[in-house]
Amino acid sequence: MFIKKSSQGTLLFVCLYVDELIYTGNDDTLLSSIKHFMMKEFDMMDLGRMRYFLGLEMLQRADGIFICQKKYA
Repeated sequence: MFIKKSSQGTLLFVCLYVDELIYTGNDDTLLSSIKHFMMKEFDMMDLGRMRYFLGLEMLQRADGIFICQKKYA
């Protein structure tokens, strides 16, 4: 996991596990910049909002982010 915090208060979180990469932060410009940089440097694609990561199902809604493991229950 990589965390970057600027003096202006912007945050960037990057989590990498083998060939899975997720990133988030509080600055849309920074997120767009890191996405374009990574796509230029590496063979990768944007799959949109996260639905699954390491066996966890993610559901992102206006009232929160919900994580479950229905496949294993």
